[in-house]
Amino acid sequence: MPDKKKILFISPARHRPPDEEFVFKMGFLNLPYLAAVTSSDYEVAIIDEQYEAIVFSQDIWLAAISAQTPVAPRAYEVADQFRKLGVTVVMGGPHASTLTEEALNHVDSVIIGEGEFIWPKVLSDLENGELKPLYDGGITNSLKGLARPRRDLLKNRFYIPLTMIETTRGCPHQCDFCGVSRFFGHRYRKRPLEDVEAELRELFQSGFRHVTSRFLARLGLDLPYFLERRLVYFIDSNFAADINYTRELMAVLKGLDVLWWCHTTVDIAWDDDFLGLMAESGCIAVNIGFESLSEENLRAMRKSFAGVSRYSEAISRIHSYGIGIMGTFVAGFDGEDASIFDRIYQFIFENRLDWALVFIHTPYPGTSFFEDMEHKGRLLTTDWEKYDTLNCVFAPIGMTVVEMEKGLKHTWKKIFSLRSIFHRLLKRPYIHPMFYLGMNMQFFQMVRRWKV
Repeated sequence: MPDKKKILFISPARHRPPDEEFVFKMGFLNLPYLAAVTSSDYEVAIIDEQYEAIVFSQDIWLAAISAQTPVAPRAYEVADQFRKLGVTVVMGGPHASTLTEEALNHVDSVIIGEGEFIWPKVLSDLENGELKPLYDGGITNSLKGLARPRRDLLKNRFYIPLTMIETTRGCPHQCDFCGVSRFFGHRYRKRPLEDVEAELRELFQSGFRHVTSRFLARLGLDLPYFLERRLVYFIDSNFAADINYTRELMAVLKGLDVLWWCHTTVDIAWDDDFLGLMAESGCIAVNIGFESLSEENLRAMRKSFAGVSRYSEAISRIHSYGIGIMGTFVAGFDGEDASIFDRIYQFIFENRLDWALVFIHTPYPGTSFFEDMEHKGRLLTTDWEKYDTLNCVFAPIGMTVVEMEKGLKHTWKKIFSLRSIFHRLLKRPYIHPMFYLGMNMQFFQMVRRWKV
């Protein structure tokens, strides 16, 4: 019997200096989705270069690479090296979908949009010697019957113990810096609830048998759930965009004995019934993009729905249900000077956000912000490695590039100082302190090495 042809799915990793190595290690679902729709006639493997070396070999029949913008240069290096060996290379993901001509300088074919819906066609064409340079997987596909991602191909030892689930795609909002809408579309698409429930029940076939585990969880001591990988991370851009769908899903979660966290908008704070269902079904965290403390800036980025004037009240209401908040902010709007970093830090500290990060406003290719900066001649570089939200890649107004980058790092050091961590997490009322303490201390270990 002949050997199966080998397909290598690759997540490249750009080199980071030791003091910028992120320690919060998370898996991914994009490549496992592709692997799930790959025929069993092939031998498949997934390589996460952040944790294991890529073996360049002529024995590989097809190398499939996915990379976001800051990793694109390394992805091109990997592709070039495989092609020198005569290996066919296909690339997908947000960057290649946006800059297809650039990517085609390094690969044999580019997949735009949702690759799993066109992948069998790509393989068939390659088998027949008819591989096309461009395939469009679309951004309006029905999610009914979406294949179960091949999580078994990811090496669990590399990542924090959580289970990633996707229930929806697309986002109805059009924030100027976000590439999600360009990649997944503005139409909010939902998987049939019965499909999601079946996947969840397959992953979590039974609850904890030990009363002790449930008792500890009620105290915020969630270790048993982490050890058994019963922490679910919903990777949807906006988990609660369809409130009725989410209510039905939470009813399922309530019976599964899991803990979970998600991304959502701040307006959930005004629905007590919804917050109660979240808490009852095991929600321990919501990731909220507050972005800015300025109504004007929120309007400029097309996110005026956020309602900054009531942020503090919203945080207090969510906290009152025992749900922690992971907040993200963006600095570098035209009306801001270097004092913005201190204002954001004070907001995080005073409102006791359980975890928070500030990023530099970054014009990713394909976004309206990129188009605006390019049109105005304010882009400083197209070195994609610098498009990581830690480097300033456009000419700011109100502060210098150096002030922007130093201000960001100084703020991270303050957020993850021991004083800040103690104040935010270790004063009553406690909100899942073990989960958040672990997250905060990982970043403390990183930023304490920074010289700012």
